Amino acid sequence: MADFTPLQTEGVPETMRSRYRDKDDTTHALVVAASVEAGGVPVDDDNPMPIDDVWSLALQEDLALADSDKLITVPAGVLWQVMWLFLDFTTTAAVGNRQIQVDFRSASAVVAQQRPNTVQAASLQRFYMMAPALANQAAFYDTDHIQTPLPPSIFLPAGYSVRVWDNNAIDPGQDNLLVRMMVASKTV
Repeated sequence: MADFTPLQTEGVPETMRSRYRDKDDTTHALVVAASVEAGGVPVDDDNPMPIDDVWSLALQEDLALADSDKLITVPAGVLWQVMWLFLDFTTTAAVGNRQIQVDFRSASAVVAQQRPNTVQAASLQRFYMMAPALANQAAFYDTDHIQTPLPPSIFLPAGYSVRVWDNNAIDPGQDNLLVRMMVASKTV
């Protein structure tokens, strides 16, 4: 199969065209809808629309047990936009209040961070959902869930990372923190 630009149907302005990329698995992905001129040159079969902005969704996970300090790094040649994080945190009987913290880091510094509005005590399992536009809840609901908002546009270039951790480090080698993070990913 090959990339293609279909004829537009009613409801789409004549000045717009869509371009689809062959995904090598008998499917195509919409990659751009744009004006019929690219760089001042009309887009047609002799001058196809350039494809330069392909994003895909990817689930990043760290499910290792006995670890409450996780670091997920953006690989070389890739740009990520963080869509959401889901955390499953089970604490041991070690006394102390755990405070989940999410750091967005460059190679040398924390560039942004977020913390839920509550702490987690010993011997509990709690679930944290973090995404743009969520309520900033001050307490767990349904006994074990909490939502925390994230900034709407978190873009991380290659070499940046996301650290999810108990910033009180109560029992970092024994507490179980499972991290799932959905990102939109683009090769750069």
